[in-house]
Amino acid sequence: MQSFRIRLNIVFLLIIVSLLLTLGIYTAKLVQSIYIDVLEKHLTTEVHLIADDIVYGQLYKKPDVLGIRMKQFADQLGARITVLAQNGKVLSDSDHSPATLPNHLNRPEIREALRTGTGHAIRYSATMNYDMMYVAVPLKQDGKLEGLVRIAIKITKVQGTVRNLWLSLTGVLVLVLLLYSFISTRITKSITQPIEEITRVARDITRKQFRSRIATRAKGEIGQLAQAINSMALSLEQQMSAIQENEKRLEGILNNMVSGVMLISETRRIVMMNVAVEEILGHDVRKYIGHLHQEVGKNSGLSMFIDRCFETGGKMREEVHLYYPEERILDVHLGAYASEDGHVKGVIVLLHDITSIRRLEKMRSEFVANVSHELRTPITSIKGFSETLLDGALEDPEISRTFLTIINEESDRLNRLVTDILDLSKIEQKKMPLKFEKVDLVQLAHETVRLVREEARSRDITIYLPPSTTCVLDGDRDRLQQVVLNLVSNAILYTPEGGEVTITVEDDGVNQVELKVSDTGIGIPAEHLARIFERFYRVDKARSRESGGTGLGLAIVKHLVESHHGTITVESREEEGSVFTVRLPKHQTEHS
Repeated sequence: MQSFRIRLNIVFLLIIVSLLLTLGIYTAKLVQSIYIDVLEKHLTTEVHLIADDIVYGQLYKKPDVLGIRMKQFADQLGARITVLAQNGKVLSDSDHSPATLPNHLNRPEIREALRTGTGHAIRYSATMNYDMMYVAVPLKQDGKLEGLVRIAIKITKVQGTVRNLWLSLTGVLVLVLLLYSFISTRITKSITQPIEEITRVARDITRKQFRSRIATRAKGEIGQLAQAINSMALSLEQQMSAIQENEKRLEGILNNMVSGVMLISETRRIVMMNVAVEEILGHDVRKYIGHLHQEVGKNSGLSMFIDRCFETGGKMREEVHLYYPEERILDVHLGAYASEDGHVKGVIVLLHDITSIRRLEKMRSEFVANVSHELRTPITSIKGFSETLLDGALEDPEISRTFLTIINEESDRLNRLVTDILDLSKIEQKKMPLKFEKVDLVQLAHETVRLVREEARSRDITIYLPPSTTCVLDGDRDRLQQVVLNLVSNAILYTPEGGEVTITVEDDGVNQVELKVSDTGIGIPAEHLARIFERFYRVDKARSRESGGTGLGLAIVKHLVESHHGTITVESREEEGSVFTVRLPKHQTEHS
């Protein structure tokens, strides 16, 4: 823009210089012409007066008087006066002797005077050796030509006057040029400054700096243009703010969606993916933006459905099974979006992870089957022994007592099973409210072991308790006792005679308490560790049933621990024993 101002200044200056030079040259030539015309008229008047004086006194007939008289005129006028005869011979000359001068009949001014009555000429004088202005008129007496008189002055006077005129005009032109240069600079600045501001703001807008404004007081069209651009910048700023706000909202919505969202352009390239897609498919979002969708969905068959959606231009719903990076089942919704002319512009892909739903459905199915199986065993036993008693065994007191004992045990087992199922259901549905209070976990462990002390003694199993220290935490006393009781009972159940069960309680001194129940029992095979807390899952099914276990104890323990915002883990090796570790927070106020 600075170059534009310079160019505009140069254009203005060139125009001004051209106008001033043209005007100056024209004025100088006009003044020079007027000056010469005035001088010629003055000389013409003077030469006529001299001619009248010569004719009146017939001085052309008196050479001596004529010379003296012409000398007087020449001194008065500061000019050269020459008188000629009819044939051009010089009769008198104020500056030279007539005898030394050649015939002047062929002089331009003489010929013109003879032809028109007055002759004018500006030429170089060979006699005087410089330019001179000549005016000549004929001498007529009663209409008869008696000679000619010529007056001449140095043209150097005229040239000096003209030169002074040129110098004056040049000085005036320079002053005018300087004045107009200053005015031109101010004018160009007033014109270009708003344009510079407009250009700056336009460039800022292209750089997304929408808060930039034009600061100018320009009037007219430029002022209107500046106001229009300011209004446009304000409108763009508001629109971009709205767009950015909407983008942030959309980004926040997409990134917080559990479902994956992927947008495929008409060039079959991925233009958008949210974080959920990255988690579901195991691909880095930033890595695959701009890549073909086959690079993401080829192995899973997803790309095939995307291509089909492009071809049909409709909506689709499919179920896709993934095996990498982990096994997942996806409910995929695909929909094409088109332009006004119906041309498919892209496809939106929604990915819903239904792995947990399918797994839950499977677990429910297995749960129903397990419950049915677990209930059928005691019911079958009760029914079988009842029918046997009704068929006549009731008459034998010994057999009756044995059968009734079995029926009673199976009834107790059935009652425990139903109770555990109801407890587990209440815990899972959070219908079993917890009554938090200060609980000494060490003291609770000591009290709980008393309930199973006799069973341990009968199996010759030694139980090691934690030292009698204080370890207080927030918890539901009864539920925590149920956790300890289940873990210790399981440890006793799966530990051979002569084994050991150790209970330890540790306080990390910050906000967590750790309870460990370890045994020297048969251990758990590694392939069963991941499912040990599932409902009705048994490692040794025959032994579990013989002991009267329902298969729900560890599932209940896990849910109770999690309801206290804790965690439970297990470490085990076959024939070496198992270690169950429960970690619980000391304070429940910020979690409950």
